[in-house]
Amino acid sequence: MPALDPTRFDPSVVCIGEEGALFGSLAKHGVPAVALGRSKRQAWAATLDLVRELHRIEPDVVVVRGFNAEVLGRIAARIVGTRAIVVWVHNCGDVTARGRLRTMLDRVLDPVTTAYFGVAHAQTDYMVDELGYPPDKVRIIHNGVDPGLFEPSDDRRAVAELGIGPDDAVVGIVAAFRPEKDHALFLEAARRVSHRIPSAKFLVVGDGATRPELESLANRLGIAERVVFTGVRPDVADVMRAMDVFVLSSYTIECFPMALLEAMAAGRPAVCTAVGGVPEMIEEGVNGYLVAPRDAQLLADRVIAVLTEPGLRRRMGAAARSRVESEFSLSASVRRAEAAVETVLEAVSSRRDPDVRPLQLAVVLDMTFVGGVEVFLLNLFRHFDPSVVRPRLICLREAGPLAADFADAGFDVEVLGRTSRFDVSTLPKLVAALRRDRTDAVLVTHHHRAALLLGRLAARIAGVTANIVAAHDMDLTSVGKRVLPRWAAATMRMSDALVLLSPAQGHYLHREEGVGISAGRSIREVVIPNGIELPPVPTSADRERARSILGVAPGEFAVGIVARLSPQKAHHVLLQAFAILIETHPEARLVVIGDGERGGELKLLAQRLGIAARTTFTGTRRDATQLLAGLDVSCLSSVHEGMPIVVIESMAAAVPVVATDCGSLSDMIDDGDNGFLVPVSEPNSLARRLAQLADDRELCQRLGANGRRRAERDYQIADAARAYEQLLTELCGTTSETSREVP
Repeated sequence: MPALDPTRFDPSVVCIGEEGALFGSLAKHGVPAVALGRSKRQAWAATLDLVRELHRIEPDVVVVRGFNAEVLGRIAARIVGTRAIVVWVHNCGDVTARGRLRTMLDRVLDPVTTAYFGVAHAQTDYMVDELGYPPDKVRIIHNGVDPGLFEPSDDRRAVAELGIGPDDAVVGIVAAFRPEKDHALFLEAARRVSHRIPSAKFLVVGDGATRPELESLANRLGIAERVVFTGVRPDVADVMRAMDVFVLSSYTIECFPMALLEAMAAGRPAVCTAVGGVPEMIEEGVNGYLVAPRDAQLLADRVIAVLTEPGLRRRMGAAARSRVESEFSLSASVRRAEAAVETVLEAVSSRRDPDVRPLQLAVVLDMTFVGGVEVFLLNLFRHFDPSVVRPRLICLREAGPLAADFADAGFDVEVLGRTSRFDVSTLPKLVAALRRDRTDAVLVTHHHRAALLLGRLAARIAGVTANIVAAHDMDLTSVGKRVLPRWAAATMRMSDALVLLSPAQGHYLHREEGVGISAGRSIREVVIPNGIELPPVPTSADRERARSILGVAPGEFAVGIVARLSPQKAHHVLLQAFAILIETHPEARLVVIGDGERGGELKLLAQRLGIAARTTFTGTRRDATQLLAGLDVSCLSSVHEGMPIVVIESMAAAVPVVATDCGSLSDMIDDGDNGFLVPVSEPNSLARRLAQLADDRELCQRLGANGRRRAERDYQIADAARAYEQLLTELCGTTSETSREVP
């Protein structure tokens, strides 16, 4: 709940019963929560309380979990008219058969239930065949954990007081003491492992009613001195790090166990029974082993194999950690949940009002360039929900090199053929185009000056409901320029919203350019960061392929920059820094990807600096995002920036970034965490950071992994599309074919 995007979600929690152990953490993270304190015998009173709370909260979506909540929560949500109701299922079966009453209630409440969420594909048969849920209502969202909380290490101080020594071979299980967890199987396997490995110790983490029976069993098996029953531990991450191998021994209904995810995040190989969703988490022989339920001998054999082969144990642990980072991170799980909730809500909205048509958005540019803004707009178009927003492109002057990509993606591109600065026919052409398409909103960007003026003016004349300005740069005062011309800043009230990349950009425009300092200059400001369609984490094969294309030899330290060869990007600073670097690191290679007006000048500079033999100019590459995987570090030496897409692409490729501290880069890069920031126009500072990374490849990998997590959390294009959709919907309201007349 705290990780939901606050610009799109306003979460709150209602507990029918008591607060529970995790209740306090909701308040700590600012999530409103209330506990009704009702018992199972107070169903009627609990329903009335729920109705009162839902009337107060006025939720768009109600998510229910647990039998009482699934029944009473759905009834209350139906009474108050909640738009969407979701049942979230976290089990793959029932320990005891469901009674006739619960089965009947499920059947009665299904028509008011919008969707059923699960956490593992293994649940589908259970949910559809056993519970009778309609398959078209079932959606699967894998659980996730924050890898940052489970950084791998071999620190065993947390369990030293338990008698665990540094040379012990530690096998652990983390599970509540319930029959289906089959701790007895774990102990039987432990007996067999101890015969083969005298140094083996066994951690049993958790508690429950069956603990006395299990302690007695350990005595009977003769392994009581080797088994440590820890009880419930608040420091599970530290206990996980003390294990050499993690075990789950359940015989049924294990779904997508959090304990296994945590062990994987801690870099621990796992040996688990192949039940429920566990096979979706463990790739046999890669990050662990799968065994049949209740097979103590095979479980023991697999544990022994991991304990006796240190190389295998390290490889499996690294693969487990990598899989969590790439597939099962908390940020990825939350993003999938957000998308699922929004999809459910959009489907309900479209069913409830069949006359609603998508909002017609016209983006007005002078022409398309192969630049960061245009690439972002193209990806934004691709990720708009077509039932919410129908975008098109209007070019005032000419189509430009990227227009074909818009057209190939299925978007309308109209060119008005503006011939000169004083072509008076452009405005009436644009007005006619907006009226003809019944445009609801116009979006212009700051750096297309003619579009910034004519797009907003035409929108007013044509009676377009909303017009929006998107600013994609800052720090231009450092080079004697402005993001918004004075006339544009003075007429901001002519527009309905200003889209910013970061809060820092808003502060800059207020401080340096006078936006919002008077009534005529004030405007609604909305922060929507840039984003990309996040590719999979590059594999070692992807890296080798990219290095081969770039001509980077094995053992070379590849420094790269992907940017237009323009004064803004200040490539000369990077070339000077690289000349300093190779004095101490002759194995370094510089790769310059891009083209532009400074190409010839920069090649001459590389020769004068004596680095031409170690520098590769590739020109413009359409596969630049794939080539990033071949770099050891990605650089940006700009004098001014907005929120550069290439930095997000580098983070997505798990490549550390070293960039100058300008624009919104300080909002993107946490110095020393996912990259480094250096002062503008200081080649010595840049060279020192490059040398630091060249000397510490583990640091490179750590910064790259942190950058990937940051990209997953903050810079996904789908999130930007949803934010734009929300803004457009708020500005334009509901538009229907029958209710709106053409101006």
